[in-house]
Amino acid sequence: MTLFYLATEETAGGFGITSDILGSNVINLVVIIGLLFVYGGKFISNLLTERRNRIAEEIQEAENTASLAAKALAEGKENLNKAQATAKQIKSDAESTAEKLRAEILAQGQKDIERMRATAVQELDSERAKVVAGLRKRIAVLALEKAEQQLKETLTDEVQGKLISRAVDQLGG
Repeated sequence: MTLFYLATEETAGGFGITSDILGSNVINLVVIIGLLFVYGGKFISNLLTERRNRIAEEIQEAENTASLAAKALAEGKENLNKAQATAKQIKSDAESTAEKLRAEILAQGQKDIERMRATAVQELDSERAKVVAGLRKRIAVLALEKAEQQLKETLTDEVQGKLISRAVDQLGG
């Protein structure tokens, strides 16, 4: 009834202020909702479609990014494993080389010790031979000096003559 009342009032009196606020608001709301539904349906539908497409694209981009990140992580893990294997190999090689060098150094040290011992023995033998030769020479000199001294003390002219004649007899006759 209110709608009818408003419609008759407007046709009878023309344009004016309506004292029924509730009735006029309902009509206004129905008109606005109708206009929104007719003209805004496509607009809102387009907005929602665009929003859905944008969200789908963002989800796709996020999935692509996650996929790339997973690939990068897998590559990183693979590179890490390779680097760890390489590090183990390098460490193993270094330990092997160090052991070989240690063995070589010990062997060379042993050779040097043996060479030094041989050199020391040769030097000692040489020094001993020099000392023995020097002692023999000194003993010979001392023996000659002692013999000379004894000869001087015991050799008289008579004994000297007998010695000379015996030597001459032995030499020739």
